[in-house]
Amino acid sequence: MAQLARRVMALAAVAVLATLFVIPSAQARATTPAGFFGLNFYFRDITAKDVFYLKASGATTVRWIMNWQHVEPKRGSWNWSEPDAVVGDLAAHGIRVLPVMWGSPGWVASRAVTPPISTQAQRDAWSAYLRTTIRRYGPGGNYWSGAYRKQHPGKTGLPIHIWQAWNEPNLKGAMDPPAPDVYARLLTLSHTAIKQADPNAKVMFAGVLNAPPNGGLTAWDFLHQVFQQPGAGNAFDIMASHPYAPTVSAMLDALGRIRQTMAADGQGSKPLWITEIGWGSDPDAMGMEGQRDILTQAFNALLQKRYVWRIGKVLWFNFRDPAGSKKNVCDFCTSGGLLTNDFQTKPSWSAFRSFTGG
Repeated sequence: MAQLARRVMALAAVAVLATLFVIPSAQARATTPAGFFGLNFYFRDITAKDVFYLKASGATTVRWIMNWQHVEPKRGSWNWSEPDAVVGDLAAHGIRVLPVMWGSPGWVASRAVTPPISTQAQRDAWSAYLRTTIRRYGPGGNYWSGAYRKQHPGKTGLPIHIWQAWNEPNLKGAMDPPAPDVYARLLTLSHTAIKQADPNAKVMFAGVLNAPPNGGLTAWDFLHQVFQQPGAGNAFDIMASHPYAPTVSAMLDALGRIRQTMAADGQGSKPLWITEIGWGSDPDAMGMEGQRDILTQAFNALLQKRYVWRIGKVLWFNFRDPAGSKKNVCDFCTSGGLLTNDFQTKPSWSAFRSFTGG
């Protein structure tokens, strides 16, 4: 209760910031489907200020890595504090979490990026993680009838019904080895476990990068090879792409090739979510104004392609910049946020809200 009180007080304290937000035009609201644009939340912990700004953004879907290392740091020892805070705090404000199920703990594998499929013990542990998490946060999950009611009395729950199986499997830094047959095994295993826990749940393919650095397979080559593996084509309901590109035109070209590959391999009827897309605001990236302009161009282009490519949602990466300036992940990752790390809004913030009606 003390934790809840602190969060309520903090939210009240930042409420005065509401006057900072630019009201989007009615025309933008009318042309964008409700809930089409969402955000990625990159941090382990969520603060009241994060919740306030995420709500103010107008996003109703927020993607977040539900890191297995943090949830089950020791075999059979569950720590739900992080996902309870993220899933619960956002649900209480009408935002549903899209969880990325990722990260092997040390008792399963030597590295988080190692897919847990090599031994029966690893496979059993991964399946148990998926089932246990779904039975907590899925429809009828024990979190919603227990801890959520205490943490957010009177608020409606938003159970999770879509689960993304791993992240960027054609990038060695996210899955090693980044091999199509390896991911196909992980995907089919995940599909079985997820459907066991919730037969109505949707399984989302991991977001695939266009062209990973250091010679990784392109998204379309990776997908084609995954689809050739036994059972893989039937092991997911939603495709996901991370079509990072220097220009909007290059982004669209990549998405077109992904759609062509899906169609050629019998997957053309499945929806496609863009679970990460973004550009940086640093001067050596797009700059503040350039980030705003390319967000607007990209979003308008994706809206035009929404029907022909069956695009379900588009989730901007990122909500808020991480701390520090070291580019240890990618050239734009440290400045891709709509806000700076200390919650200063960028021009892209208002542009994003003009599409969401936030």
